[in-house]
Amino acid sequence: MSIVRVFPQSIIGYIQAMNTAKAKKDGAAVPEDNILSDATSTRLDTDVAAYNTGKGAIVAAKQVYHAAVELARPQRKLLKKYITNFYIGVNTCISLGTIPASARSFYGLDISNKKMPEMSTDTKLLAAAASLVSGDTARRAAGGVAIASPTIAQVTTVITAAKPVIMAISNAKTAVATAVSNLKKQNPEIKDLIKHIWNEVEAYYSLSTPSSRRVQGRLWGIVYRGKGVPSVLSGMCTDSATHAPLANVQLYLVGVGKRVKSGADGSYTINTSLYDVLELMAKLSGYDDKTISFTKEDGVPLVLNVAMVKTVI
Repeated sequence: MSIVRVFPQSIIGYIQAMNTAKAKKDGAAVPEDNILSDATSTRLDTDVAAYNTGKGAIVAAKQVYHAAVELARPQRKLLKKYITNFYIGVNTCISLGTIPASARSFYGLDISNKKMPEMSTDTKLLAAAASLVSGDTARRAAGGVAIASPTIAQVTTVITAAKPVIMAISNAKTAVATAVSNLKKQNPEIKDLIKHIWNEVEAYYSLSTPSSRRVQGRLWGIVYRGKGVPSVLSGMCTDSATHAPLANVQLYLVGVGKRVKSGADGSYTINTSLYDVLELMAKLSGYDDKTISFTKEDGVPLVLNVAMVKTVI
């Protein structure tokens, strides 16, 4: 059996380590009971506030993004419907001979078939909308007849309403990316601070027994990891919104490296002899990486479910 100090490897781990240390420092009955140096104490107060603010900014930005996605969903659907119906009208007129097949070229469409424009992404959808308006204006100016159902006026009304709502998603994505980038810039300082705290705490209790030193260290947020009797960590991987099981999620214990994948039913199993405070990392394309900090007893099986959130960026 062995026990070692393990440095956190994730934002969750950093926040947990700092918040624990700050709570312990602030809980000192008198200032003299604070075992941290004045310089480290000042850094801790400043960095905890800044880092928690940064993490909160990410959460708030993601909330705005998801709200924008929900707001845009019906607008996107309606816009696709109107663009599709307009081009059905164009194709019908071509079939009836009231406008020539070459008229499709005004909209940037292939004149040899009746295919609709590409609308698989918001960028392509808005581009298709813009091409429709500019193309129909040019076609009508060249003497082309009006499309009756829907009319260009009706399509334009839908575009005018949908465009800012759909574009808000892109703006929200940018806000999330900025918030994430800002938080990452703080990581070097946070890592250095945590190391200073842990070193000062362990130095203060250096004359204590290893067991007693670890007990005191944990109160200041130091993470120790033990290796003992093998046991099983298991659980289910699901979509946080739909609760549907997710297959092929890659999971591993941070600092260990060996990975497993969730099965078709979303279940996973990890055999490990590690215990105490651990971090489980879960990754799946299209979803945010998920890190869960948890405590496991030596040799005792544990069920830990993982809810994945669809990625914003």
